[in-house]
Amino acid sequence: MSKREILREFIEHVATSKEDNEDKEHRSGSSTDLNLYLLDNQGMEVGSLDDYINHITQSKRVRGHAKKFVEKYTFSEETLGDDTAIVGVTVPKKSRTDESVWIAHGEYIWVLTTVRQKWRKKTIEKLIKYLPQVERLYLSSDYLDAVTDDNVIQDSYVSGFTAKYHAPYAERKATLRFHGGRKEDLEKAEEVFDAKPTRIEFDQTNSPTAAIQGSSTNEGRLSLQSVVRGSQDKAVETLLSVSEEYQDLDKASFEVEHAPTHRSTDTGFSVDGFTAIELTNPDRDAESNESLIEELKDNVLNGNQYRFGERERDTLRVYDTHHDEIFDLAVEGPNIIVYPRETATSMSLRDIVQEIFEYDSTYSQNKVGNPVASS
Repeated sequence: MSKREILREFIEHVATSKEDNEDKEHRSGSSTDLNLYLLDNQGMEVGSLDDYINHITQSKRVRGHAKKFVEKYTFSEETLGDDTAIVGVTVPKKSRTDESVWIAHGEYIWVLTTVRQKWRKKTIEKLIKYLPQVERLYLSSDYLDAVTDDNVIQDSYVSGFTAKYHAPYAERKATLRFHGGRKEDLEKAEEVFDAKPTRIEFDQTNSPTAAIQGSSTNEGRLSLQSVVRGSQDKAVETLLSVSEEYQDLDKASFEVEHAPTHRSTDTGFSVDGFTAIELTNPDRDAESNESLIEELKDNVLNGNQYRFGERERDTLRVYDTHHDEIFDLAVEGPNIIVYPRETATSMSLRDIVQEIFEYDSTYSQNKVGNPVASS
């Protein structure tokens, strides 16, 4: 089956009649939602799951949580071709196997499942988390809104959202959840509370009633809650267009287009290439650089994933132990700049940006780059 045909087959699991759709008490069903996870693929090959699980078991560098996970569950993989497989995670104590379909798609892997949320969070999502070759895509709130724009999902409108605000300097947190909220409500939430979306629900019409209900999160997951029969093909196009836009925005956010390369010269050395991710916040008080550096040390870099040292004033050299990559973290007033080193890829950049947003959601993200050399 082609990727389009596989999507069509999964969509049949959430297809419903118009009457049943109108009678639903809740937007999301307990077991019928279709979820699509978008993964950055850094070397995973379909058909080699056993090798990856064995590596987690045997490697001394793999963290303890990953080892405990693969010891607790059993795994299976049935290949359906060169780029598609059914992956099962079996829970021995429950005699239950949670299945998903993995599709290699160029630089990405798509994972499709209809397993209910309370189960997949402990099995399928944990497998994704602990496989070192893949990582869920991530969009800051600034970009998430663009995924559900009418240019991407035709005949659609925002029908609900979850928006969050947390800023340590203000000592205030807020989580807003709107079901039935419109785009103007989302704009109001950001204007009044400075709360930014982490999940956006959308309804899509099909001559003329709402026929497709879906959502997207900023952690690389797209969902379809229901599709009125007769709109399955339109739902396939929606998943394809949203996924492609999500991938494009993630790449624009984190791809290291101009990796720095050091060259020796007669007068010293030069650096070819320049890429940086700028996190800016004009509303944050311009505290001293030293104060913000200490915040990052104590609240963002304090886990087992990072090792760091002072590179120069207001700049930390950071080693990401999970991805074996290095980047610099610099503070300029209230702003934070991430500079990838030669070994850094989107994997480590995506992680550190997400960690910063989880600590302080008020920043805006922008990537800048230049291929020119500097001496």
